[in-house]
Amino acid sequence: MSRSLRKPPLRWKLTALVAVSLIAAGCGLSDDDADKAIAEVKIAAKTDVPAGTKIVVAEQNATQSLPWNLAGAGKDAPYGVEFADFSGGAAVIEALRSGAADIGSIGEAPVPIAVDNGVTDLVTIGLQANPGSSGGYYLVANPKSNVKTVADLRGKRVAYPPGSGRHMVTAALLKKAGLDIKTDVEPVELAGAEVVPTFAAGAVDAAIVLGNQYFKVGEPLILGDGTGINTGINSLIVRRDVLNDPAKAAAIGDYVGRAVAANNWQDSHPDEWIREYYVKQQGITTEQGQRLLDEVGTSKYYPIDAASTALFQTVADGLLDTGTIKSHVDVGPYVDGRYNNIVTAQNALDGVTPKEIKK
Repeated sequence: MSRSLRKPPLRWKLTALVAVSLIAAGCGLSDDDADKAIAEVKIAAKTDVPAGTKIVVAEQNATQSLPWNLAGAGKDAPYGVEFADFSGGAAVIEALRSGAADIGSIGEAPVPIAVDNGVTDLVTIGLQANPGSSGGYYLVANPKSNVKTVADLRGKRVAYPPGSGRHMVTAALLKKAGLDIKTDVEPVELAGAEVVPTFAAGAVDAAIVLGNQYFKVGEPLILGDGTGINTGINSLIVRRDVLNDPAKAAAIGDYVGRAVAANNWQDSHPDEWIREYYVKQQGITTEQGQRLLDEVGTSKYYPIDAASTALFQTVADGLLDTGTIKSHVDVGPYVDGRYNNIVTAQNALDGVTPKEIKK
């Protein structure tokens, strides 16, 4: 059955600015009340960071730097911040492991996939989620392929970027239709940036695309999306040994709080976000951006606790179930909740309550 982009009602609210005290256990934080305005946002905690400290943030498609700059969340940060853009979660992981970056932003699949491949020196210290969302992942059919349902893809060429959230969603959609991604279709594994040009050229029968790409390829038939598969998880990850550096650990904690503030800013500024991200950054129209924002929404930062870790575990389990990874991965050793107080305090300051994670 095909699906179309839905148009649920808007549900925006103004950000509430309330003072929140932060317990400084283990985080190098002061216990000052939130009293410092930073552009249009307030920061719940101020962190003591040694002078001269600098962190490099590895991101994808400006998803960290854009809200950071729009919200003014980095104003007067007590350390230097440099953003470096990479194509795909695997490249972000490599940047962290090589020492080219201190903290990285990736989607839901790369950490379990990396662990499955023997990479054990990374840990998630910030976790966003948007459970119930399609995630903006759409499996679309080439108009010339005569494919109308996922089941029609048997023996057909299907394009996706390996080791990614899109890989997981594609495999799961195929499995729901009784197809194995390895044996029942002809998998075409491509770099993320190569999927759309390959699809547009008619070289494959179907491809998994992102929301902005969906519009750029002419709004083809949607065979399925990430709803019920995607968790909307994005992780802030670091190399474990970076946390042994007190200056870096303090700066990273402060960065987490400001990243939460920047993310929360998006919810109370939908028009600005559509204009700056969807129109200017992604190159689609305001109407198209509104459609995507209405359907996909935005992720919220959650404390790394039993509920959010269990949601993350469903990603690893889904990757195994669909054959994307070879062995069971327990995500427990690869999450670290030392900055939970910061996340909770900033959400409270902004009047943001993440939706309940259902078991």
